[in-house]
Amino acid sequence: MTIIERLQQYKELKPHKVALIVDDTQYTYGELYDAILSIDLDDTSRIVHLTQVKETLKNKVLLIQSQSFLEQLVQWLGALYAGYIPMVCHNEMDTEYIDELAHIIADEGVLPLTDFGVLTSGTTGRPKPLWRKEESWREFFDIQNNIFYINEDTKIFLQGSFSFTGVSNMVVAVLWAGGTIVTTSSLRPTRWIELLKRYEVDHIYALPTKLRLLVRHCKYKLSAINYIIAGSQVLDRHLMEQLQSICPNMGFILYYGATELNYITYCTGREWLEREGTVGRPFPSVQIEEDKGIIYVTTKYHIEGISDTYTVNDCGYIDAEGYLMFTGRQGDVVNKGGYKISIPSMETYLQSIDGVSEVAIIDIIDNVKGEDFVAYMVLEDNILVADVMETIRHHRPSIEWPKSIYSIPMLPLTECSKVDKRKLKEWYNKG
Repeated sequence: MTIIERLQQYKELKPHKVALIVDDTQYTYGELYDAILSIDLDDTSRIVHLTQVKETLKNKVLLIQSQSFLEQLVQWLGALYAGYIPMVCHNEMDTEYIDELAHIIADEGVLPLTDFGVLTSGTTGRPKPLWRKEESWREFFDIQNNIFYINEDTKIFLQGSFSFTGVSNMVVAVLWAGGTIVTTSSLRPTRWIELLKRYEVDHIYALPTKLRLLVRHCKYKLSAINYIIAGSQVLDRHLMEQLQSICPNMGFILYYGATELNYITYCTGREWLEREGTVGRPFPSVQIEEDKGIIYVTTKYHIEGISDTYTVNDCGYIDAEGYLMFTGRQGDVVNKGGYKISIPSMETYLQSIDGVSEVAIIDIIDNVKGEDFVAYMVLEDNILVADVMETIRHHRPSIEWPKSIYSIPMLPLTECSKVDKRKLKEWYNKG
């Protein structure tokens, strides 16, 4: 059964069940399916006619440029229904880059059997197009929904663009299960909290960057929250304690995945606390191995054009019990006068210092040492940079001290909810 056929089934069996709540507007499964059928794709987004059709019956790519979550979702589903290949553009992509992307796609074509395209996050450069078969997501939905406790009774809150593959995969997986998605375009955590309470949401899907914003602004107990699902960014015990305080009934699930490979490993909050730094053990049907510090993943649920065993050049090791200990991306290291400092490990340490709410490190050029790093921090009330620096000097060798620490009110985020380190480097270079 395809995704569209599944939604058609829900339209027939439970047309009045709420599928989506965007702020205070509700859309039933019946209304969602009718919108998919009625949309005129020629009037909505940019169509790229492929000059090279590589053994695929689909010869049109739909570049979806709307910044409305509802329109992104409906156009994506509508394109699948119409036999187009949809790809949602990131909100920050300018016209010049979309034109360039369209020319690249038109000239190079798409890989065989492609059903839709996804874009990399662009955190280390310009977003790149990747191609997927629908079944690479669809056949994994029941597996991931079982791990994440998602079913037809689920009400899940998430915030972000449908162009982020973590969001789009989760949204379509919840619709596959017959659940309800609650979202908003607002970046205000107070608005998120309002929606969580109003609609008695029981799941939250968010990266740690947004979870930190949530706990900072939440003054209530969110007793209806049963599960928080978080991607594999820097975690710390203090954040876990804060989440447990405001969501006393929650189960915490951390996952590790990649745009190219789908979900890879997962663990519970308890497992993470027992093995700080782990991203868990493999999902069912997924295998991992380590070779010279590089993680290789074997799965059939990957993008087109790569082998079943593949690496995205993430680094780590597998402990005796099969847990993956993640240490960062290959090259995510500062070589400070010959002394190598892991950026993820240093961020984890700085995050653990009392009074440090959020932290991000960027590498910089140093005329003497070759490379060095500076840290941007969000500090709690009454905590000074001098206090943090004194703690570092007492507990770390001088070679590991940051060249500078900058206190800022909030870390800049990309629309994918990751720290925007390119923006931090712009700030640093401007002095």
